Amino acid sequence: MAERMEERQLRIKEQLNRCGLKATPQRVQVYDAMCALGHASADGVYQHLGGESGPLTVATVYNVLESLTESGLLVRRPSFSNKMFFDVHTDSHFHLYREDTHEIMDFRDEELERSVAERVRAVLPGGLALDRIEVQILCHAKTDETRD
Repeated sequence: MAERMEERQLRIKEQLNRCGLKATPQRVQVYDAMCALGHASADGVYQHLGGESGPLTVATVYNVLESLTESGLLVRRPSFSNKMFFDVHTDSHFHLYREDTHEIMDFRDEELERSVAERVRAVLPGGLALDRIEVQILCHAKTDETRD
């Protein structure tokens, strides 16, 4: 059963408060949009909220995304299109980046993630410690001419 809007907004307000953020209407709207989108740029969130006919400016959306990132609710994900995306999934995982649509999707393979992390730790120069690994796998829609 789908979560009702009132329940969803209450849950979002609680999440914001737990992270030390005041649950302003702008933060609730932007975080709700990010939960629906998963990965999005400031422009993508702005468009999702109605664009120029919506309640917020692009600058407000960007500022809210930054505050949500600083609080730990979102993670920045740079893309190969030179556009900054934000991700509601803050845990470790890889991404598929569709070059044809500029869409970012989660790609989860715990064994692959573990293997990559082990290999990186084994070859890191002395004095360095691994913080995290971010992998983007570039792909596009298959066509009849596409070969794997």
